[in-house]
Amino acid sequence: MSSVNQIVGGKFQDSLGNVAANGTIEFELSQDCTVNTSTLVCGGRKMTISLNSSGSIPSSPTYSVWNNDQLTPSTSFYLVRVYSAQGQLIWGPNAVQVLSTTSPFDIGAWIP
Repeated sequence: MSSVNQIVGGKFQDSLGNVAANGTIEFELSQDCTVNTSTLVCGGRKMTISLNSSGSIPSSPTYSVWNNDQLTPSTSFYLVRVYSAQGQLIWGPNAVQVLSTTSPFDIGAWIP
C-alpha cells in the first residue's frame, strides 16, 4: 500500500454557483508526522495547485499527497482552501483527510 495518493476531481464553485475556473487549491498538513516509522513529513507547509477550467485538479501533471491514515499520528488532516482566479477564498478552510482506501482519491466527494 502506497503512502501517497493521487488526488483528482473537485469541480469547485463559489457561493453563486460560478465554477472556480483557473482558481487554486491549497493543502496544508496539520502537523509534523512520520511515515514508515522513519520518514518525517513536515506539517505547516502549503502546496498550491492550479485548477483547470472546470474547477478541478488537472489530470496532467498528476498531483499526490500523503494518505492521512498511513501517517503517524493517523489523526492528522489537511487544511484545504480553494481560491477563485481573482484570489478570493471560496471554499474553506476545511479540515479533511485523504485516505488510502480509494486511489486515485476524488476530492469532489469531500463533505466539509
